[in-house]
Amino acid sequence: MQKSQIQFIEGKISTFFKFANIQKLAKKNKVIQRKPKKITPKNFIISHWELLSKNSFSYDNWAVQLGLLSNQKVSGQAIWKRMNKEMVSLIKDLLNKSFEQKLDKFIDSQIFKPFNQVYIQDATHFSLPTVLETKFAGSFSRYRKTATAKIQATFNIKKGAFSSFKVNSFRDNDQSDSPRIIEQIEESDLVIRDLGYFVISAFKKICSNNAFFLSRLKPNVAILSPLTLEPIDILSMMKNKKEGVDIPVLLGKKEQMACRLVVLPVPEKVANERRRKAKADRNKQANHGKKYLQILSYTIYITNVDKKVWSANDVAKAYQSRWYIEILFKSWKSHLQIKNVIPEKYINEIRAEYLFYSSLLMINVLVHPFFLKVSERTSKENKYVSIIKICDFVSKNMSAFLRENNMEALIDSARYFCLYDSRNDRINSIQLLLLS
Repeated sequence: MQKSQIQFIEGKISTFFKFANIQKLAKKNKVIQRKPKKITPKNFIISHWELLSKNSFSYDNWAVQLGLLSNQKVSGQAIWKRMNKEMVSLIKDLLNKSFEQKLDKFIDSQIFKPFNQVYIQDATHFSLPTVLETKFAGSFSRYRKTATAKIQATFNIKKGAFSSFKVNSFRDNDQSDSPRIIEQIEESDLVIRDLGYFVISAFKKICSNNAFFLSRLKPNVAILSPLTLEPIDILSMMKNKKEGVDIPVLLGKKEQMACRLVVLPVPEKVANERRRKAKADRNKQANHGKKYLQILSYTIYITNVDKKVWSANDVAKAYQSRWYIEILFKSWKSHLQIKNVIPEKYINEIRAEYLFYSSLLMINVLVHPFFLKVSERTSKENKYVSIIKICDFVSKNMSAFLRENNMEALIDSARYFCLYDSRNDRINSIQLLLLS
């Protein structure tokens, strides 16, 4: 194995900390000045992960876990002294370092074979204690202040690893983050994006890099005929058509970017559910007029992937891969209940921020790599592992993971207890990706 790579060797966390050179990073961030005698940065972090599984966050309880890990007596006050901005800076550096992990190939389905790397870009948010309202402003409210963090995540579906996180406030919209993906994509890469990232200028930059994109079409964006430059009305075009439509178009009145427009009808049951949700939407800025409700009978995609590479149905299947990152977000939220973990009167900005980044690091270094390792074993048996069940399994067995006692036993146990339930009426998200 090359020194520049990390492999998930039997799930050992120590592999990551060795690669990240935590001592060097700790000195850089002035967390330590000399070799620590009792509280090492590594033990400080992983003892905190043990607390995450116990939902018991007093400094004294933390000291107990740290003392058991280091075989020394540690006081809660000693931990309190080390909970500072330097420690937060260290945990952020380690999180960034975790994106350099080189994991085994995760998804290599036929639908993604024409592309070098495949990135899914999406966002999620987490409620935080109101003490963080200044740094992570939540939704606007006339009644009370709120604090909410938004995570802009980019996931490499082929490698099964996150390539970046950006953490900002709930009020920072996705569109402002849309161009950031340009920094990491290369020729023949594919970017699959949520509607929140719909920016035509960013799509044009992806094209200029000889890369590819796939997105849903944002409502009210102009679609023009490339021959006549006349607007195309989707409802008129789809009238009396039972099948889908796949045509070349120009996107936007000013930008006029060339791409494919793929319009596929959805079952009436799905369309009615979309309309029900749209009518229940209280956002005053949403345009939910009659025409908008009618167009919910269709799923509309734009892409610059050629018809020779993807059929219209392939476009729909490829976009379904976004469900995987949404399931990852759901698994995060089951563990990042930061607002409810520490009573408001005991928390401050430093403590809350450290908790937030430490939780993300644990998921990136421990939970997701373990999921990939178990999935590697079960896929050979045509069985599929639930990431949500893996999160629960890791949480309940955190002590064994942190002490790296018997990783093979943990993998075997997860192979039995963390499988998706067998269903004949539908397939799970992993099957969707593997069978594409």
